[in-house]
Amino acid sequence: MTTPRAEPPIGTPASWRLAAAALLLGGVAAGAALAASPQAVWLSVAVTVAAVSLAVPLAWAGRRPPITPGVASLSPRPTASVLIAARDEAAVIGRLIADLARQDHRAADGTPQFEIIVVDDRSVDGTGAAAQAAAAGAGVSDHLRVIRRDGDDLPDGKGAALTAAQPESCRGEVVVVLDGDARIGPAFLRNLLGYISAGAVAVTARRRTIGANASWLSAAQAVELAEDGVLQRGRWASGGCSEFRGNGITVRRNALAAVGGWRADELTEDLGLSSRLAAQLGVTVAWAIDAVVHEEPAHTWRSLWRQRQRWAEGSLRRLLEHGRSVLRSPLLSIRARLDFLAYAGQLLAAPLIAGAIVAAVVVGRPAASVVLIAGYLAAGALLAWVGLGREAAVDGLTLSAVNRARGAFRGALFTFIWLIVIPAALLTLAVRRGALRYAKMAHGEAAAAVAERG
Repeated sequence: MTTPRAEPPIGTPASWRLAAAALLLGGVAAGAALAASPQAVWLSVAVTVAAVSLAVPLAWAGRRPPITPGVASLSPRPTASVLIAARDEAAVIGRLIADLARQDHRAADGTPQFEIIVVDDRSVDGTGAAAQAAAAGAGVSDHLRVIRRDGDDLPDGKGAALTAAQPESCRGEVVVVLDGDARIGPAFLRNLLGYISAGAVAVTARRRTIGANASWLSAAQAVELAEDGVLQRGRWASGGCSEFRGNGITVRRNALAAVGGWRADELTEDLGLSSRLAAQLGVTVAWAIDAVVHEEPAHTWRSLWRQRQRWAEGSLRRLLEHGRSVLRSPLLSIRARLDFLAYAGQLLAAPLIAGAIVAAVVVGRPAASVVLIAGYLAAGALLAWVGLGREAAVDGLTLSAVNRARGAFRGALFTFIWLIVIPAALLTLAVRRGALRYAKMAHGEAAAAVAERG
């Protein structure tokens, strides 16, 4: 067990705070001006049509990806280093280690073609020991390393924890990142690495929700994953600037090293790495629909809010730090750069709609806000409908039209949370002082206890 060097806490430049305030106030003001305009309805219709018209080709493009499912038979398949950044995950990490031990990504003699690196990030529940015990029980002790990350005033977060396992310390040709609560099937690594064999430099796994039918909240998050999957898969297939999602990040080790490895100051390590790969290497992310990683949802509205706040602020911070370099990168096609700009622009939808709602109350002209909200819901419902159908097809299931419509409606309603989360994240970033603190979500038994407390 080794201990890495300490890193400085994550701060927030004054220029970012100013930009966040300008985006928030500017978006609200634009929305208010739009709603108060004599042509408010027609302008709102134009904005809505533009948003929906962007969603339709993306949903269609995902039907014909550059690399099709079933490429796992390609050879040779590269070796892998599986990184698990874990803080107080003793309740769940043993299950993931057992899943990894059952992987069929092996040499002819049965030797695993992967190593497992657990970064025990200041855990107080025996996470490292639990991982070692699980590896011993599953017969993969020789393929497990535990790195203990200790110290006062260290930066929080998954990205910060991963700095303890930089690419030069990894033995595999490819680095795969999994969360401590992840569950995977025996063919997961084989399917995922098949995309690398087929020529991809970066891949992300298809995420699904554990216990999706346990509650309305869990089911809504499951639909959201399907919706996000069809959107990102469409971006990749259409030549856009597709991106990682945190659970299932897969990247060639040399590419990770070329862009500086893991960084402690990235609140959302998946988006930060995506942008660095795009800007510096011209690499976009393939989406592996047949490599499935299951993850726990947020079990309460409070934990959901904290998680989405972090995601939203991390997305904003990524945009402020890397947006210009991505848009100026000569290694990216014009299509990819425009896609990045359009995807980043969706962050303005929430303050724009908020401003329209304020103006509707003050001026008494609700039509513009109604049209904007309807368009927002329509785009979300469309992506959810397509995503649910595509996931069912891949899994060999058949969803009735009624069940797909119900799921799409649930997903559209759930997107309303972003209309609140994004302005709140902009405000938080605008007034933030001091070091960032990462709001970790409880998993396993701890998550069940939290859910019982409500």
